[in-house]
Amino acid sequence: MFSKSWSKFSKSEFSRNVSSQILGTGTAQALPFLATPLLTRLFTEADFAVYTSFFAVASIFAVGVGGKYQLAIVLPHKEEDAQNLFVLSIYVTFGYAFLIALLLPMFHGFFPKDLQNALYFVAPHVLFFGVWSAYINQSIRQKRFATNAYAKVIQSIGYIVAAIGLGAIKFLSFGLVIAKILGTVASYFFLHKKSIARLKIVPLVKLKKVAKTYVDYPKYGIGPAFLNTVSLQALVLILTKYYTTDDLGHYGLTLMVLSAPLTLIGNSYKDVFYQKMASLVMHRQYHLAMGFFKKSTLALLSLSAPICLILFFFGESLFHFIFGENWIRSGEFATILAFSFGVRLVVSPLSSIFNATNTLRIASVWQILYFISTFATLIVCAAVLKLPVTSLLVVYVVHEIILYTLYLSIQYYVIRFKITNGKNH
Repeated sequence: MFSKSWSKFSKSEFSRNVSSQILGTGTAQALPFLATPLLTRLFTEADFAVYTSFFAVASIFAVGVGGKYQLAIVLPHKEEDAQNLFVLSIYVTFGYAFLIALLLPMFHGFFPKDLQNALYFVAPHVLFFGVWSAYINQSIRQKRFATNAYAKVIQSIGYIVAAIGLGAIKFLSFGLVIAKILGTVASYFFLHKKSIARLKIVPLVKLKKVAKTYVDYPKYGIGPAFLNTVSLQALVLILTKYYTTDDLGHYGLTLMVLSAPLTLIGNSYKDVFYQKMASLVMHRQYHLAMGFFKKSTLALLSLSAPICLILFFFGESLFHFIFGENWIRSGEFATILAFSFGVRLVVSPLSSIFNATNTLRIASVWQILYFISTFATLIVCAAVLKLPVTSLLVVYVVHEIILYTLYLSIQYYVIRFKITNGKNH
């Protein structure tokens, strides 16, 4: 029975779109991964520590890009409304990035000295990421998944070329940060050239109309996403505050490597899952949506399990062989963290179900719980109990497995609620 269901699933349009995404995104992830052994020899643990801290801060600020309106581009029946959402999200992004550039320098004193100069690049990162995100969601609406895949490949190539160049000349201590931003810029120009959407003057009344129609996205999306992002970066923030630069640098490489399958499989699957689930919900085909949700969960689990087992049993050896003797400790961290990344790989791509069903309020409850429990757990372990870093990571893994299992259950019951009531809420 399972093999028959899997056969139908693998031959579906959805599966072909996922395969296209994974092929392109796989290439995009493979290239930086292949370059990382060179980068670990061009950059020091301190360089990786700055890179890790910068993107912990930058990703928190990036939550507000576009007012989250770019996520709604997939939904409207009318193409004009989708175009207006596209324009609105970019306008908001420009204004938001300007405010960051104006205000963030006033607070540089709260950050470590080796990070302060890099923080001037938070605003450019937010700007290009926000515009890039708008184009990505416009492509999702048009089912142009191959275009998105190519864009991610270009993003990776731009990052690699810039990182190797900056690492070779040793011009900046935050060369990895600049390289990452340049990769996003290159990807943006490609998307702009390929997209049918264009930034243009739209009457304010039309922008206000779509802003009001989809107001739940900024209203209930930004807050929970902010809490979620801060929670995801909590470990970096705690390591920055209570542990050594060496600990943070080694964790930075671990995070970079383990994030590869999350981006490869998770983001590729999430884009197509969102489009398909939004379509099923729009047509009130809730029983089909439930079946699709279950098949997606099994598919993601089958992809996640082998990765977790390989890292758990061979993490230290692999990091030693691939990245060099100086990075064995990163492999030790990867062995501990394998299953926390695995459960996130299964559950996170399915979280777009809250966008598709317009139930962001429900998601926000979990986000608040996750935020509070994550920081409470880590602060008690680091500041009060003063656990060594490896013990801290073990506690963090247990917490992640419990909270993400709860998140998956909530996703399931959101669809079950739709089936029971037989209408959108």
